[in-house]
Amino acid sequence: MPYDVTRDVTAGPMTLLGVRGSVGAVYADHRTDVPGYGAAVELPAVLELLNAIDAGRISAAQAQEALTPYIERLEEYDREMDCRYGEG
Repeated sequence: MPYDVTRDVTAGPMTLLGVRGSVGAVYADHRTDVPGYGAAVELPAVLELLNAIDAGRISAAQAQEALTPYIERLEEYDREMDCRYGEG
């Protein structure tokens, strides 16, 4: 069962307040082996990060690092679900 995660996201000098996302989401069977599969982040925040990259205010690496807390929370969620359902 997915649940919401709200965090401030910092990428280089910029901070986006209260970015909503979710972990434990179910998606199509594409990219299942890519880090972050099962997590979602609100599109307006992602677009703001992309615009900041395009404007040269932040790097792509800074934007990717800013989203790392969602991946880390997803990894915690996966461990919790494995334990809950006897797989861990």
